[in-house]
Parts: sequence; C-alpha cells; structure tokens
Amino acid sequence: MSLLARLERYYDAVPRLHASVEEVGPFTLFIGRPGGWPYYARPQLGGKTIIALADVALVLAKMRELQIPTSIEWVHETTPTLLDAVGGEGSLQPQEVPLMVLELPISVEAPANIEIRLLRPSDRDLLAGSQAVQQVGFAVRGTAIGVEGAAERDSALKAPTAQEQEMLANGAIRIAVAMNDTGQVLATGRHIPIGDVTEVVGVATLPSMRRRGLGAAITAALVDDARANEIKPVFLTAGSEEIARVYSRIGFSRVATGYVAERRGFEPIGHIGTKTP
Repeated sequence: MSLLARLERYYDAVPRLHASVEEVGPFTLFIGRPGGWPYYARPQLGGKTIIALADVALVLAKMRELQIPTSIEWVHETTPTLLDAVGGEGSLQPQEVPLMVLELPISVEAPANIEIRLLRPSDRDLLAGSQAVQQVGFAVRGTAIGVEGAAERDSALKAPTAQEQEMLANGAIRIAVAMNDTGQVLATGRHIPIGDVTEVVGVATLPSMRRRGLGAAITAALVDDARANEIKPVFLTAGSEEIARVYSRIGFSRVATGYVAERRGFEPIGHIGTKTP
C-alpha cells in the first residue's frame, strides 16, 4: 500500500472514533456529537477520484440541513478534481496546508531548565494546562513572538473533559508538555496513533515563549514515543508554509498538499494542520 493510501485510511479512521457517519454522494460526512468537535466531509475512502461541482453542492446541502458547519477536507494528490469543484461551487474558501512525513531521525534537546513530559491519566492539572496553551497559542496565528503568556493561559484553564481523559487513559491520544522549573506548561502537542500510523497535531507554544525550541522539543518527544511503540510513518499537516519550513528543519519532508475548505469569512477550524478531536 502506498504512503498516501495509508494516510487516507488513517484520515478515514480517526473521526469514526467520535463521530457518526453518513455517506453523501462521493463523500463521507462525519457528524460530531452535540457539544463536541465540529467535523467535516471527506472524499470516500477508495471512492471515485473525479468529483464534480454537483457532488460538492449535494454534501453542503446535507450539512446545512443538519445545521452543522460546512467544511470539506482532502488530499489534492488523491482527489485532484475537488479543488476546482469547490471553487466552482463558491461558498467555501480553500486553505492549502502542506502534508509532511518524517524522513530523518529527530535529534532535538530541550532548552535549559525545561522538562518535557508525556502525560499520564493522573496528570489532570497538566492536561488542563495543555488545553489552555493550545487555546492561547492557536488564537495568535503564525510563529512570531507575542505578548500572550502565563496570564492568558491561566485565564483559559478549565477542567479536562471526560472524553479527553478517557482518550489519554486508553492511549487514543498521547500528549507531551514542556514545563518550566515551577511546573507551568509553556508548550504542548500530541499524536493520535491508529494502527501503525500516527499524526502529530496540536503543537502550540505560548506566544511569549516562541522561538526558543519548545515546539521542536515537543515534536521530538512525540516522535520518540511513536517510534518506541513501533509506529511509522509519523506525519503532520502544517498550518502554513511558514510553519512547514520550521518542521522541515527538524526532519519532516513535504509529500503532498492537503486542503481545508470552510465557509468564506471564517477562520479555519478543521482537523488538518493543528486541531484535534
């Protein structure tokens, strides 16, 4: 099985863990639970590679009927006609995201006075810190140093959900955090293993702590954890070309192009690139 075929199988499997599924034309529509993660439609696994404007209109009409966000995700090399079909329909704005796979061993040391830890189910406070850092980090897009730091993280703290704790306990997600010498979370990330494939997602650093190597150290810890469990390939989708250049410096190579298409005027909320179920 080719690399892209393995990744397509992975993309189909992950949302099935927490969403109901409906087949709509050539698309699989993943429908999140009430109050849960907003999912998306993807081309059916092993389905037709030629998708027309009418197919896009059909699945978007179904999403509007169900009153869920209109969002489609795909890999361009697997479904090359979908970009033109989405553009022709006109209501969605596609965002290109580089799809990258680890090609070289990562050798990254944590910065001085920083501890990198893989979370255990009992680490409730650190899990809450991880979620808060993601919220603050993703709210300030890009890689530039910002002013948002500990105060913004602490104001975003909330108790972890039961679903998140269950996923951590059963190994459905593996979460790493970077902490300072007082145990405060400064950066975080996770990988989501399915069989022998995993995706690194949700890597975020407090804006005030950017460009100190924390994201690279988090990514290296997640890769080490995956390889210790004989999981390969390790891949990710970078949120922008700027972020892709950061990952290329630590051993990831671009193998394809992903797209997230969402309603025009909205910030991307899709799975590809940064977020997690």
